[in-house]
Amino acid sequence: MGPPGGGRNDITGRFTRHMNILSMDSFSDETMLKIFTTITDWNFSKGFEGSFARNGRLIVQATMDVYKRTIESFLPTPAKSHYVFNLRDFARVIRGVLLVPAKVMKDEKKLFRLWVHEIYRVFYDRLVDDNDRQVELLLESLFQI
Repeated sequence: MGPPGGGRNDITGRFTRHMNILSMDSFSDETMLKIFTTITDWNFSKGFEGSFARNGRLIVQATMDVYKRTIESFLPTPAKSHYVFNLRDFARVIRGVLLVPAKVMKDEKKLFRLWVHEIYRVFYDRLVDDNDRQVELLLESLFQI
């Protein structure tokens, strides 16, 4: 619900007395890294080689970097109103990487290629302008995977 105007009507006090306001501040980078690193460590401890736990931390950090740069670079405009990126997009990348079973994933290089695929799936596919896509390719080239 938003303030009245632009087609929205005022909400009566009789209606709002049945509601509660819930507000949550965004997580700090350290908190997000701790949450998702714990999840990747737990997942990669089940049947994966030992090096995958270290790579899980790298993937979480790299996803955080791409997420932060995407939020700064691609702000929503009237023509690109779907450029709204949030924690759900960050989680989609990590969840997509963690879906691969241990018996299929034996090579660390494949893990990083899967991560790049998930970054493209979540962030790149939402971009509609060729100039925006070029900026996203520059972001990927920073990681050289």
